[in-house]
Amino acid sequence: MLTKPIPRPLAMVAAAMALALISLPNAASAESTWERLKRTGTLKIGCLSHVVNHHINKDTGKWEGWVIEATKQMAKDLEPIGVKKWECEMTTWGTAALGLQSGLMDAMFNLQATPLRATVITFAGPLFEHGIMMINRKGFHAETWADYNKPEVKIAVVTGTSTDLVRKLVAPKATNISLTKQPDLAMAVAAGRADALITWAMPGIAMKLRNPDLGTYIVPEPAYTFPQYVGVARDEDRVYADFMQWWVEWQRRKGQTEKWLKDQMVNLGMPRDAIPKKLLY
Repeated sequence: MLTKPIPRPLAMVAAAMALALISLPNAASAESTWERLKRTGTLKIGCLSHVVNHHINKDTGKWEGWVIEATKQMAKDLEPIGVKKWECEMTTWGTAALGLQSGLMDAMFNLQATPLRATVITFAGPLFEHGIMMINRKGFHAETWADYNKPEVKIAVVTGTSTDLVRKLVAPKATNISLTKQPDLAMAVAAGRADALITWAMPGIAMKLRNPDLGTYIVPEPAYTFPQYVGVARDEDRVYADFMQWWVEWQRRKGQTEKWLKDQMVNLGMPRDAIPKKLLY
C-alpha cells in the first residue's frame, strides 16, 4: 500500500527527536561517583589558588592547604573500596558545580549551599560556620556593623562573591568598592582607596599576615556567619553522598576540621596564640 511521504519539515523534526533520544544518557546505567571511585582508584578534588584552603607552594610546586590535608585523610578512608591516590582538578568557584555535574571532580570543599546550586548538585555538611571579618586601613576606626554602614565608609569586596552579598546585607549604606581579584582588596585598603575590606575569617587572617601595611582586623558583633559545605554530584545512587555527609560530620564533631585549619595558619607563619579562639562557629 502506498503511503504519503512525510513532509520535509516534519521529517527533520522527527530525525532531530530520534537523535536527541539516542544522545540522552540512560540515568539507570550512568556510572555513579562511588562506582567511578572504585573503578579508577583516584579521588579528584576541586582546587584553586586560595590561601588556607588550597594553593601551590612556589618552592615545592605542590598543593598545600587544610583542604589538601582533609583530602589525604578522605582518600585514606576510601582505601577499602580501592582508592589509591588523590588529585587536584583546577576549577573556579563559578564553575565548580559544572565540574561536579560532569564528573571532572568528585568533591569541592567550602561551597555555600545556595538554592540555585542545590538544584543541580548535592551538599554534605556543613563543614563549619564561617565567620565574616573586616580589615581596616591604618588610621580608620570601626568596630560594629553600624560603624561600617555609612555612605562615607568605602568597603572593598570582590564582585559577585558571597562577601559581596554579605556587604549588601550588613552595610548596604556603605560605598561599595568593587574589585575582581582577592589580592586587589589588600592593595586598595593599604593604598587608602578603601577604608576596609570584607572577607571570611581564615583568608582574612592570612591576608593580614602577608600585608603588614593593613590595619587591624575586626570581627563585628553580632557575629555574621555562613555555613560551608562539600559539594558532590547528584547521583541516583546516594552511597557516595551518604559517605560524604557522615565523613564531614565525623571530622567536624571530633574537632579535626578546626585542627586542620589552625595548623595551616601556623604553617603560613601565624603564631598559634594569635589565632582567634573562636575561629569557627
